[in-house]
Amino acid sequence: MTMTETSHWHLTHSQPTLFLDYFNPTNGFITQINILLSRFRAVQTLCSEGETDEIFTQLRNELAFHLVKMSRWWGFDFCPQGLTGVRNPLFLTYVKAHTARNYIDDCFFDLFTMQRHMHGGDAGHIMVLGSDPFSTADHGLFYGVDGKKSFRFATRTKGQSALEWHRYSYPDFASAWLAAWSTQTAGGDVRKNLSDYMAAEREHACARTWHQRYFHRHDQQMTTRLYVDATQQLAICKSPFGKAEFESIVNSLAFNIVHIAHDRSMTISDLITENQILDGSLRTANTLKHRARAHVAVTVDPCLKPKLNALLDSTLSYVPRRCSGA
Repeated sequence: MTMTETSHWHLTHSQPTLFLDYFNPTNGFITQINILLSRFRAVQTLCSEGETDEIFTQLRNELAFHLVKMSRWWGFDFCPQGLTGVRNPLFLTYVKAHTARNYIDDCFFDLFTMQRHMHGGDAGHIMVLGSDPFSTADHGLFYGVDGKKSFRFATRTKGQSALEWHRYSYPDFASAWLAAWSTQTAGGDVRKNLSDYMAAEREHACARTWHQRYFHRHDQQMTTRLYVDATQQLAICKSPFGKAEFESIVNSLAFNIVHIAHDRSMTISDLITENQILDGSLRTANTLKHRARAHVAVTVDPCLKPKLNALLDSTLSYVPRRCSGA
């Protein structure tokens, strides 16, 4: 956080509605969660340093709630203490303080916890989350979560009073969104649109496992191996949605590799040569650094970009070896 990012700055720039778009998964998981986590950490730091203004405390509590909501929306593993440094019971008090002031958020949180307002475990009892902003008045799309904590979608045609819920359920919102839009391809080249959405559904099913463990910590060898695996999956993606998801995944892993090299005061080439998973050529090292720069440029909180770009600038890709001949 820079000197200009005061509590007043955060009140006008860190409201979740400014960078979270729940109903449009094309905005990507990694970008949104990185900014959300960064803003919570910054606001929490200011609170712990003595900022006690009630409206600022409410912002901290709202950001805490959205970390929980995002963890359910995108299906990633979330431990408050491990991710934010705030003990789990204290973090929960932040979340509950927010939900006590917001009925809709309270219902969402309750659905994934106590289910006081739901028929617990009942797949037929569905909380409506909202409508798809890109659906039409003639054929609307709606989303919900059922009593089994699975995401669902429904359609409602013009003149129809009740929602018609699709019988299948999905583990995260993006899966439900893709399935919904694979049924809404009446326009343009139907076969091409349907093919794209069906490919995106398959590719997102693979990406889900990467999102789930996004915040897991790995040693340098495992990080490099994951990078290789993700790069291979990116190469076979067919849909724009799947390509965008795996591009972000690959770039984030490349950044992690460069970060490890920086922390160990090594060149990128030396690090990957040590792992013996990638070749240590200048080309490979430069590719990793290029992808790391793309990660910082696209999927990192703007507040952190100067610091992370400086980290990348100070990490060498490769140092030519000199012969020691006479």
